[in-house]
Amino acid sequence: MLKQSLKMVPARREHYQSKLVFMLFLVSLGMFFVGSLITYLTVREQAFSPIANAIPGSFMDQGPAFYHSLQIPVSFWLSTVALIFVSIFLHRACWLIHRERRAEFRLLLGLAWVAAFVFTLVQGFGMAWLLDRHFSATDGSMKVFGMSFALALIHALHVIGGMVFLGFVIYQAQRDRYDHERHFAVDNCANYWHFLDVVWVCMLAVFLIAR
Repeated sequence: MLKQSLKMVPARREHYQSKLVFMLFLVSLGMFFVGSLITYLTVREQAFSPIANAIPGSFMDQGPAFYHSLQIPVSFWLSTVALIFVSIFLHRACWLIHRERRAEFRLLLGLAWVAAFVFTLVQGFGMAWLLDRHFSATDGSMKVFGMSFALALIHALHVIGGMVFLGFVIYQAQRDRYDHERHFAVDNCANYWHFLDVVWVCMLAVFLIAR
């Protein structure tokens, strides 16, 4: 067990204050994603509603049988695995820095960044496929494919922001700025990626259920 230094108390206070502010940020971000998913469900309902289909002469006049349900790209499932590994690596990295195992800590941070890059790369293929289906569709499903692409894009932009944050943490780790007392940036970074993980899984669940 590592001994507490005389600076432990102020360091902990700074840690808790930072975590509280960051948690409030995640809550507000979570509300944004919840609103986005509600918007997706609204668009999906309007695209497949009988009232919309009853409009004479519109492309929606073909009836519900002609609509294509949302197909989740295979690359989305593959990228999900990479995203889960990011969370696993960062969770382990937090555990390591609490115990001053800095070499392993830096290695896990690097692996987390590589997994995040793989997620972004693989995700791009699925997003391109959704965009292609959006422009090639001739019925109301074009709205569903377009909205699902928009949600995936918004999440991907937050992932890129998370990669920048993780890159900063890696840079600071190389300068030995973290130890068992001062590691709140690492904890916040890990919590952010856990949040992105949960949001993405929820998005996939909504896509799968409301196809």
